[in-house]
Amino acid sequence: MHFFKSAAAIALLTGAYVVSADTGEKGDAPVTENNSDKVVYEAVFSSSNIEAARLNFTGTEDGVGVLVHACFTNVNASQPGPYLYHVHDFLVGPNKNCTSTGAHLDPYLRGELTACDVDAPETCQVGDLSGKHGKASLDARKGTWCTSYVDKYLSLNSDDEAFIGNDRSIVFHNINKTRIGCGNIVLANEMSGGGSYPSPNATSTGEPPIATGGAARVGASGLALGAVLAIGAMLL
Repeated sequence: MHFFKSAAAIALLTGAYVVSADTGEKGDAPVTENNSDKVVYEAVFSSSNIEAARLNFTGTEDGVGVLVHACFTNVNASQPGPYLYHVHDFLVGPNKNCTSTGAHLDPYLRGELTACDVDAPETCQVGDLSGKHGKASLDARKGTWCTSYVDKYLSLNSDDEAFIGNDRSIVFHNINKTRIGCGNIVLANEMSGGGSYPSPNATSTGEPPIATGGAARVGASGLALGAVLAIGAMLL
């Protein structure tokens, strides 16, 4: 850990660029377990810069990690992309004030001195979803862009440092890190049976990736809208 921090400091002084798996002061994020696939959290929001955003979080069949579905619709073309999105520490303030959300969820004190290494997601900030799984594409300007993945370091258990519920939020940023949309993560549903949960990505097939940001754009067609609306129906 000290080696990586020293290397990063030297790089800043010399102007060199370092790509390394920097870890947190409290170590790497552990893989979380016992995440119920009957519990669903969600964040739904819009702003003048994004028509709609919906993220769903539910446990996996084996309880390891959290299954994430994220869709972003019609981002303002004036906002430079691709787009970043993260779990932040605090709730959205009055009048949709995204500044009040604080910093990224980072219980292991990793910080942002070096960029998240997608090949070592356990070393990244827990809340850095786009760092671990890929940024939202520029295609989100043209319709609804969705992605699905399992993040093994998020937790649905309130006694876990990586818990994403209650007082957490999602913040959507442009590529310059300006906050252009945000919404609170809330408990959406406790499903009475079955662990399946529909993917909002109408073009995806098979199981969601574990450590990649595989995604596909869904055009503004009846199929795409039906997939997004299906999620809403599940949560009512």
